[in-house]
Amino acid sequence: MKRLEKVFLTVCAVATVQAISLADAHASPARSLMQELDTDKDGLISLKEAVRHTGLLRNFGLIDDNEDGKLSEAELTKSKLTPGNEKLSASE
Repeated sequence: MKRLEKVFLTVCAVATVQAISLADAHASPARSLMQELDTDKDGLISLKEAVRHTGLLRNFGLIDDNEDGKLSEAELTKSKLTPGNEKLSASE
């Protein structure tokens, strides 16, 4: 019986890891950029943080709707200039 419990727990753990990996793979481009670049975890990408991503840096000023010098996830989601969003527009 103990062995069956161990096998069951192992299968559950593997399924959980796969579900998390799948969810990360299907995250929106905005969320992926936020997770990758928001190093201070304030929910915004500053110009200093965006330097690590040339595609985002190139259009930073055009994506920054409220011109506060930071990109929110909402601004990233809304803009077609956000790297990765062009793929979503083409498939819709």
